Amino acid sequence: MSELTYSQLYNFQPAKFADTAGAWKQWADSALEHAGFLNDKVGQHITVGHWGGLSSELARGRVTDAHVNISKSAGQLQNVETMLTQAGKDFEAAQRDLLNAVGDATKQGYSVVESGSDAEVKAPATPPKGKSPQDVVDEGQRLQTRINAALYRARRIDDGLTGALNGLDPKTGASGPNGSHGPAGWNGSYGSSGAPPLTRPSGEVADWIKQAIDIMRAHGINVTYADAPIIATIIQYESGGNPNAINLWDSNAAAGHPSKGLMQTIDPTFNSYALSGHTNVYNPVDNIIAGTRYALSRYGSLGNVPGIQGIANHTGYVGY
Repeated sequence: MSELTYSQLYNFQPAKFADTAGAWKQWADSALEHAGFLNDKVGQHITVGHWGGLSSELARGRVTDAHVNISKSAGQLQNVETMLTQAGKDFEAAQRDLLNAVGDATKQGYSVVESGSDAEVKAPATPPKGKSPQDVVDEGQRLQTRINAALYRARRIDDGLTGALNGLDPKTGASGPNGSHGPAGWNGSYGSSGAPPLTRPSGEVADWIKQAIDIMRAHGINVTYADAPIIATIIQYESGGNPNAINLWDSNAAAGHPSKGLMQTIDPTFNSYALSGHTNVYNPVDNIIAGTRYALSRYGSLGNVPGIQGIANHTGYVGY
């Protein structure tokens, strides 16, 4: 995975990233303008009435070839602008989660120290009033998870953007990997459940998890309230707690079914594991139900989810 560092994400400047995307758009617009100039200002003079014979046919062919190539180049430039715009928004969301976690740590007396490409949360020397040493450890672990999760999502974006840009082929003028469009070869389809809502629902992840567990237990599914911290950890890494999250950067997106919601399920998986009456992939409770049932079916228990095992073994979270 990308080695994007804690410092790089912490100091990320969304405005400058947007300016870069805007520059690519201006370049694309200029290319399209030049393509039109060829037709309007040059092509109209290479007509039988103005100029006949073999040489005129060759000249017309050159104008046509140039128009096609410039138009393809403009398409490439537009695609880069689309990728950078989306990546900028996604990086900004990951940075916001990181800064919020660091801010909360500071308020509670913890320090956050850069360690290589990562960051380490260090507990205060003396537990705050009313907090036991174990409380301090537990809160430090929660803060560390939030920081690690933000970095994980940012690195996933960085990898996706790198792959998407590398997938552009200037020799052919294809508009994206495999001739597709949008970030990471995203083919423009949000899948059967469509695009995410424009606004983020209110509520707290802990409440959504409890509701989902209540519903699953009522259906006889082997999940308990002791599983809530594991579910919360998966959610933190996969979506940062945003029920409208959508991943346009991986192979699932390129295949036309991007991962969605709190637990980042693709439509086919969500539809297979959703319960009756809980079939909205962007509904946080419905998404938790489907994601949890999928994890239980595939791994036997939530504790066996590879990402959770990776955290326990200090090898890092991986997607499930």
